[in-house]
Amino acid sequence: MSALIPRPTPTPTPVPRASTSKGAVGSGLRRASAVWNDNRYDAVQQRLKDLAATMDAISDSLLYSAKRMKQNGEEAASTAAAIARADLDGAFVELTEETSSALATAHKATKKAVRSSQSLAEKAHRAQTLHQRMYQPLDRVRSGRRHRTPKPGFFNR
Repeated sequence: MSALIPRPTPTPTPVPRASTSKGAVGSGLRRASAVWNDNRYDAVQQRLKDLAATMDAISDSLLYSAKRMKQNGEEAASTAAAIARADLDGAFVELTEETSSALATAHKATKKAVRSSQSLAEKAHRAQTLHQRMYQPLDRVRSGRRHRTPKPGFFNR
C-alpha cells in the first residue's frame, strides 16, 4: 500500500474590486455597473428593449394576480354566504366577508399597478423607437468611419 500524500491547498487569489461611484449614501459604497456606464447606441437600445420586455412581463404577471384575487374574493363571498346559511357562528361569517372585502381591495390596487406597468412599458417602447430614429443614422456614420469622431453633443456649446 502506498501512503497518501496530502496535496497543498491552493491559496486564494485576490479578486479585483469594481469601481465605486462617488457620493454613495450610507456606510457601504455602491458599485457602479459596467452595463450602465456603456452609453453606446447599441447598449442603450438593448437596455430600452430589456426594460420594455420586463415591464410587459410584469404587467402580464400582475394581470394574472388581479384575476386570481378577483376569483378568490368572489369565492370567499360565496363561502361567507354558505357559512351564514349553515347557521355557523357569526364570527366566521364576518371574517370570511372581511377576507372577501380585502381581496376586492387588493384586486383594485393590483389593477392600478397593472395600468401603471403597462403605461411604463408603452413609454419604454416609444423611447426605444424614438432613440432609434434619432441616433441610428449617427451610429451608422460613426461606426463606418476609420477615425474617431467627437461624441454626440461635443459641438453644442
